This record gives sequence, C-alpha cells and structure tokens, in this order.
Amino acid sequence: MEKKKVNVITVIKYAGAFIAFMIGSGFASGQEILQFFTSYGFMGIGGALISMFLFSWVGAVIMGKGYDMREDDDFNPFRYYCGKVLGTFFEWFIPFFLFCVVVVMISGAGATINQYYGLPNWVGSTLMAVVVTLSVLLGLQKLIDIIGCLGPFTIIFTMIIAIYTLITQGADLANAKEAMEGLETPAAASSWWLAGLLYVAYNATGSVPFFNSMGKLASSKREAQLGSILGGVLLMSACILVSLAMLCDIEQTVTMEIPILYLANFISPLFGVLFSIIIIGEIFSTAAPMLWVTANKLGDEGTTKHKIIILVLGVIALLGGQLPFGQLVGIIYPYTGYLGILFMAIVAVRVYIIDRKKKV
Repeated sequence: MEKKKVNVITVIKYAGAFIAFMIGSGFASGQEILQFFTSYGFMGIGGALISMFLFSWVGAVIMGKGYDMREDDDFNPFRYYCGKVLGTFFEWFIPFFLFCVVVVMISGAGATINQYYGLPNWVGSTLMAVVVTLSVLLGLQKLIDIIGCLGPFTIIFTMIIAIYTLITQGADLANAKEAMEGLETPAAASSWWLAGLLYVAYNATGSVPFFNSMGKLASSKREAQLGSILGGVLLMSACILVSLAMLCDIEQTVTMEIPILYLANFISPLFGVLFSIIIIGEIFSTAAPMLWVTANKLGDEGTTKHKIIILVLGVIALLGGQLPFGQLVGIIYPYTGYLGILFMAIVAVRVYIIDRKKKV
C-alpha cells in the first residue's frame, strides 16, 4: 500500500499528457466530435459518457500496470494482456499505425498553415516535422512536460467557445432535433453507442505503449491512475459541451470543415486566429509522442541508434506528409477501431477474470 501523498500538480500534468496524446487536429477542429457524437443528436451525449468511462478505465489500467512493472525492462503490455501470438501482432502493428498517424499529422499541418496563412503546404509540413523530431530527441520525460501543458490549454479554450455558444445560442437547442431531420450528418457508426465505443477503441489502443511508459515514469501508481481518470473526464466533458454547442446551429456546423472555428469566430476574429495556433499545437502534441512510440520500438531511448532512428523517421514522415492525408485515414482508422474493441475486451478478461482467479 503506497503511503506517498498525491501531488496534484503531477496528476494534472499526467492528465494533460493523456489529453494531448488523444486529441489532434480531428478533435481540435471539431470534426471528430461532429462525426462521433453530434451527428446522433442528444443521444450522442450517451456515446460521449461511454467514451468517458472507457478512456478513464483503459488509461488507469495500462498506466497502473506500467507502474507495477517499472523494474521490468522486458515487460510488454500487449503480450501480457493478449498472449504471445496476438500480443506480438499488436506490438508491431500499433507502432506502424501510429507512424502512419504521424504522417497524417505532418500532412495536416501543411494543409492547416496553408489554409490560415497562405504559405505553401511544404512549409508547414517541414516546420512541423522539424519541431516534432527535435522534441522527440529530448526524450520521453521532456516530451510529457511539453505536451502536458498543451492538453489542458486546448480543453479550456474549447470549453470557453462551447460555453459562450450555449449562453448566447442555447435557446436554439430546443429546435436541434427538428433541424437534424432534414440533414445528412457524417455519422462515424451505425449507432450512438457503437460510435462512443469506437472512438475510444481507435484512440486508446494506439496509446498503450505511451501510457505504459508514462506509468513506469510515475512517482506513484495512484498519481498515474488519477491523472488518467482526470484526463478522460476532462476530455469527454469538453466533447459533450462542444457537441451541444454545435447542435445550437447544426444546419451550419454540419457543413463546416472546421466547426469549432466557425463557433470561435462568433466570439471574436481574434479567437479564430488563436484557434488556428491551437490546432497546430495539437497536431504537434499528437505527432510527437506517436513518433516517440515508433522510434522506441525500434531502439532503446538514450542510445545513438535511437537518435538516428528518430531522425530517419522524421525525414520519412516529412516525405510521406506531402501526400493527401485523407486516403490514409479512411483505410487504417476503421480497422484499428475494431481491433481496439477486441483489445479492450481482452484487457477486461485479463484484469477481472484471469488475474482475480490467480489472487484467490
């Protein structure tokens, strides 16, 4: 039983790193929220609550086990939960998937900077690739410190936009159901509960290596787990507020590529400018830890080999980032989501059935 007091600042930092890893340009732009939650109307809140519970649970379990196994350098969470064959598949597939997402984020950075500032795509993608690569070279602990600050800032900013919208346009929520009847909304799944499940599945499964390593670095198991729970609650609370804000003007937000920017501009054009910076920051906070996970799979952190791998991967990501990023998302994300559901089911069996039987 740990007697060490919980450091609130550390918990918040871990929650921030949790949030930063989970949210990228898809969340910050509002597209993920629109497709996974808003498209189901008020039932989308139910899907968001499912996601809130599962995010908090998966993060707490993986970080907690990472802390428990902090002295075991050979511990592999995928093999521990899934066995040798399926575990080995996940062990190699997830870093590959995450690197594909890095490529997507690099490409997205180029597109974002081109849209907001009129610079050529290659300028934005090159800047992002360089910043991401240099940050990963600093190591995991420094990376956690950096992205741990970005996560809460983004959540606070999006909540301000959502709350302002609800205060000024909240009366329009009463008409949301009627307004949606004639709209074709881009739903992520056939039902609201499946959308809530898939949202966690494709996000959380890819985060397992990162969460495991964060747990190993934690000063106490309780701090790591509380950070994960707080991160899950804050992340999905923001999703619920933004989803409700979008429903206030669903006929317009459903047509927007960047729905939150549309809402932000109602507050002030300055908010729109700030928001573009936030999206770029969240692209970074997604790409950097994912590049770290991929590099860490191919070499041990701190070694010359690891640094060379980071540089090589950074160059490959930059080259791949010149391609249209939508194609990659459409192929890999759905399959990863269903694999994620399988992984979460296996984790639940391991934690609540197999491990409990061993303790009896």
